[in-house]
Amino acid sequence: MNDVETQMNIIRNTFLLLLAFSVIFISCVKDGDNIPYEVINYVEVDDPIPDFTVSDGEGHSFHSSEFKGKRSLLILYNTECPDCGKVLPNIDAIVWPAIKDNPGYSLITVSREEKAETVKAYWAKNRFTMPTYLDPHRNVFSLFANNTIPRLYIINDEGVVEWMAIGKLNISYEKLIAMIQSAG
Repeated sequence: MNDVETQMNIIRNTFLLLLAFSVIFISCVKDGDNIPYEVINYVEVDDPIPDFTVSDGEGHSFHSSEFKGKRSLLILYNTECPDCGKVLPNIDAIVWPAIKDNPGYSLITVSREEKAETVKAYWAKNRFTMPTYLDPHRNVFSLFANNTIPRLYIINDEGVVEWMAIGKLNISYEKLIAMIQSAG
């Protein structure tokens, strides 16, 4: 193999490596929708939370009207998303214990496009205790955006979005707790 062939192999391998990393990154954050690079938010800060109902797969349902009268955290996720896998354990270990016993607060997680068995196994594997519900056909998620998870929304006691994070949480979990517990 001569020097030119060696350089071409290095360039080709570098390109393939960069392509592989790009595909992995885009698959979670920009999750393969028709327009993978454009994130369209249908719900923004100061918008009322959309009307929806989700089930946990075991006969319990949650309706978005249950946010009213409470300060709440809503998380939209998928068990295969690496960023979700970083956020959810900390939410369960830090945020959930801080608010779960206060009837003035709620925390709801909703899994996007997954079967109950998949979510149940993920919850068991990670020993999560926070509540989770299912959006198996992406109906609820589609009320909020066209792509990108995780999504976190703080909802005030009137059912209006006060704060949101998309993709990654760029504040501490302690700050997130303080924001949930604050009166706006």
